[in-house]
Amino acid sequence: MACQAAIFPIVLDNNGIPLYHGRQRRLASRSQRRALKTMYQTCAIPGCTVNSRYCEPHHILYWRNQGNTDLDNLLPLCTRHHHNVHEGGWKLALTTNRTLTITYPDGTTQTTGPPGRRKAAA
Repeated sequence: MACQAAIFPIVLDNNGIPLYHGRQRRLASRSQRRALKTMYQTCAIPGCTVNSRYCEPHHILYWRNQGNTDLDNLLPLCTRHHHNVHEGGWKLALTTNRTLTITYPDGTTQTTGPPGRRKAAA
């Protein structure tokens, strides 16, 4: 029975909510969206001031190209920057520490460090 079983590893947050869904789910879950909002105050593109609550989770490795719906493959993008990636030819790369590299259609690149931590509410 174990040889024919499908085994899917699931990473849970402190409350037991799954944060890594692999290929089991296409859209980011509520918990993943919440985690992205905690990591990013705004759109992940440097200089963008759109609050992360209005951003869309973007798959760095596209879902259609076998990208997983996992936090290490998701980034919050505002609508304008999401369109720049999908229709404007921008390429994004994300490292394990969430350093983002953007390659623009003309070949220039921009790299930004990991997102700053939110300050705790007083």
